Formats: sequence, structure tokens, C-alpha cells
Amino acid sequence: MLTRRQFIVISSLALAGACISVGYVTTKELEVTRIDLGLGRKIAFLADLHIHRIDDVKENVLSILEREQADAILIGGDTVDALTLSMDVVDSYLSELEAKEKFAVMGNHEYWSGKAEDFAKILKKNGFILLKDSSAQASFGKILGLDWRDNRKYPECKPEGLVIVHDPNAALSISGARAILAGHTHGGVVIAGQTVYSNSVYTRGLYRLNDGVLYVSRGLGQIFPLRYTSPLELVIAE
Repeated sequence: MLTRRQFIVISSLALAGACISVGYVTTKELEVTRIDLGLGRKIAFLADLHIHRIDDVKENVLSILEREQADAILIGGDTVDALTLSMDVVDSYLSELEAKEKFAVMGNHEYWSGKAEDFAKILKKNGFILLKDSSAQASFGKILGLDWRDNRKYPECKPEGLVIVHDPNAALSISGARAILAGHTHGGVVIAGQTVYSNSVYTRGLYRLNDGVLYVSRGLGQIFPLRYTSPLELVIAE
């Protein structure tokens, strides 16, 4: 017969194993979220790709994009990280992302991994305009891209049109924007509608701000193959 201590240890190990299994399964679940921003164009927002290799999920994203035929593709940062061993794989993947207009911002992992400069070259090679605290004119109006800041503090700004930024905390410093698209959180951990964990002020989904909206994507990948209560998310905005 098991002692109380043995029962607790075995139960704890079983629970940990179940959590790991569930966390792994969720890394394979991909949902498409559609939001109406009144842009007059179809936009695909890809955040937190964390490209290590071209697996089934990454292939699925390409298949969805081929069906959607978006007018623009926006990359929301953390496309690469410390476990991205081949930038050639990243180059090959980005070459498959086809749209009339392509814009990107960088996230923390481009910088923390020391791959930001190489990634910028790959973006340019594949027709992406890298926005680093800069704006551009697109078919759907003006677009501003804000660069990652380690202190999570962003300058006050009042842009027109659309803003893309890796860090949703940047929304605290933005006013006047029609919409803000962000990532970084991987959706946090939300149970029964309550946020259990988040690395940002805003965790996931749609937030209505005073003069616009913020949408925080759960992202399309992660460094390690674990993800709780947050299936992968490809955002299509129009």
C-alpha cells in the first residue's frame, strides 16, 4: 500500500505529466481570428512565429495565407530567437509569404538573440519594409511600426491609421490610432475568463481604447513546445 507521501509524489508527477501533455498539444492548435477594423483591405497579422524549422504548423499558416489572398502581410516581431539555428530556414519561409504589401517590426527575441541585423537583411531581401519607430503609406492608409524597448516604456505618440508593435504595453503611450496590433504575450494563461498569468498589461484579444482598438494576438509559435490555454492564432483584419 502506498504511503501518503508516495501518493502525493505520484499524483504530483501525474499532474505534471498531464500539464506538459496538454501544453504540447496546444502548440499544434491553430485558429484564425477575423476582426473588422474598417481598413478596406485584407491584412494578415503574424506575430511570434519563433521559426526554428518548417513544421506542420508553419506549413498550415502558409496554406491559410494562400487561401486568404491578403492584400498585406504584417509581421509582429519574435520571428526568430536564440533557438533559431538556421537563418536560411527563416529566409526560405519568408520567401513564401506573398502579398502586395509587406511590413514588419522586431520583438525582444530578435535583439536578445543577437540576430536583429541578419533578420533585417532577410526582411529586406523578401520585400518587407521594416518599421523601426517609423511610418509608411500603405493602400489601407498610414501604418506606424514601433520598435521593441527593453524597459517596456514607449514615447507618447498620436499617429493616424494603423500601428503594429510587438509589445502591447505600447498602447499605454498611443492615442489617436485607429487600431493597434500587437503580440508578445502568447495569450498568457487564462482560466474561466480570469487571467492567471500575463507578461503585459494587455493579455489577449480585443481591447477598446478611448479612441481606437487594440488587438493582442496569441501568436503563432513559442521558444519551447509548451503553451497553456492559448491556441495559436493567425489574425485576419479587414
